[in-house]
Amino acid sequence: MEDKDRTNIILTGFMATGKTTVGRTLASQLGYEFVDTDELIETRIGMTVAEFFKEKGEAAFRKMESDLAKELADRRGLVISTGGRFMLDPDNASALGRTGRVFCLVATPEEILQRAEGDSHVRPLLQVPNPLENIVELLQQRKEGYGQFLQLVTSEKTPETLAGDLAGILVGGADVRLPIAAPHDRYEFIVGGGLLPFLSHLAGIDGPIAIITDDNVGPLYGKSCGSVDVVVTVPPGRQNKNLATAQSIYERLLGADFDRTGTIIALGGTVITELAGFIAATYMRGVDCVQCPTSLLAMVDTSIGGKTGIDLPHAKNLVGVFKQPKTVIADIATLQSLPPRAFASGMAEVIKHSLIADSDLLHKIESGNWIQITGGIYQQPSELQALVAQAIQVKINIVQEDPFDHGRRAVLNFGHTFANAIERLSHHRISHGEAVAMGIVAATNLSAHLGHCPADLQERIEAVMASAGLQTRIPAELASDQLLLAMRSDKKKQAGKLRYVLIKDVGDVFITDQVPEEAVLSALADLKS
Repeated sequence: MEDKDRTNIILTGFMATGKTTVGRTLASQLGYEFVDTDELIETRIGMTVAEFFKEKGEAAFRKMESDLAKELADRRGLVISTGGRFMLDPDNASALGRTGRVFCLVATPEEILQRAEGDSHVRPLLQVPNPLENIVELLQQRKEGYGQFLQLVTSEKTPETLAGDLAGILVGGADVRLPIAAPHDRYEFIVGGGLLPFLSHLAGIDGPIAIITDDNVGPLYGKSCGSVDVVVTVPPGRQNKNLATAQSIYERLLGADFDRTGTIIALGGTVITELAGFIAATYMRGVDCVQCPTSLLAMVDTSIGGKTGIDLPHAKNLVGVFKQPKTVIADIATLQSLPPRAFASGMAEVIKHSLIADSDLLHKIESGNWIQITGGIYQQPSELQALVAQAIQVKINIVQEDPFDHGRRAVLNFGHTFANAIERLSHHRISHGEAVAMGIVAATNLSAHLGHCPADLQERIEAVMASAGLQTRIPAELASDQLLLAMRSDKKKQAGKLRYVLIKDVGDVFITDQVPEEAVLSALADLKS
């Protein structure tokens, strides 16, 4: 990559928040040049900043900072660590902001004092009778100025971890922002790399924050979300998406004095997306919710459209409500921690979206250029980000047309009538995404049986499923007649009739309840492994 294409990274924040240490580490990771503005000025003037202040005065120093901001703005491929007030000057912020991304490192007053005490002799702000009180007062004065930049909390993190968080911002390229028009509201779905440390800024949260997550995701990403007030962690698995778990979460929130001014962060996969959304919709008659899906399936499916719910013993999502989030933030960096099977499960929904409404997306999936997996790390993050965003846009378009699931939105159930039965009869040994893959092939086979599509369409669909690591054959032990019996209990049936989403061609699907059971049984029998 040429220097002219490399966006600068500017670190700002109060003294002793780690700007220089983190900046050096980040520059090394990215292969960028590191610049510390105070160190550069000291080299040029031949004295320390403190000495220059005493001899020439603050105005002269700020003029040097201003000139340096203009100089650095004309260069590329820099990680720039700035002095505590450097970016509080609007002209400096404007100059560097034109060619770089600005991040503010944040620490508590106590941490700042502890880190700075070793070199207090060169820090004029500490040479007062009560330095902690002075730090608190100055932080309050600068709160608005620092608040204009993305915040990165440095507590309990090593410089290497912080640098990794920042590097993730550049991994996926520029953030993709997809507007969503919901009834009586509008919000954004933001897709990018390394977004979790900045979620409160991205979502515009001003108030208490509660994270709801599970035992798998919480340890990985809970501390990456900046400063929060309470973290509620539940056991993983769909079996815990029930009334008992919901009650335990309500009690934790009440115990933490979490009130209706707060925001709930749903941090996890599909189960957490639906469960935390339901909690946000019902706790104190509703609080703000930000969806932060960490699985591919949750990103392209359950985090979009506002459907929330919990399960009863009889069936999935029998208790639920529509709850539109304040924002959805999909950090594709979290996909690196997914096992291959879980990633493939999410790809079933991506492929489904391509078949429903986007032939270009299908071509991209078939090209195979969007992903290379090496040691569990996705080596083409920018292409993966674009693929995820395109799949998300398909669902956004459909749910905007039918926000309360009264018509067009039903096409999103392509393959689901079969899939729900497969998932249920396998006692969830077959995951939802895996069942969707089998269900889509079954629905296509049924469409061919009924003369709606050519047989070679099924071959194409099976090939693209296989390329994503998905099985397309239904296990032989799941008897066709038992699957049909399970399908009859589908909650989406109307007037006692099952509704099937069938396909004529890519981008051309339709809904019908005029399907003979003999054809369904025949289609299922064709797919037994």
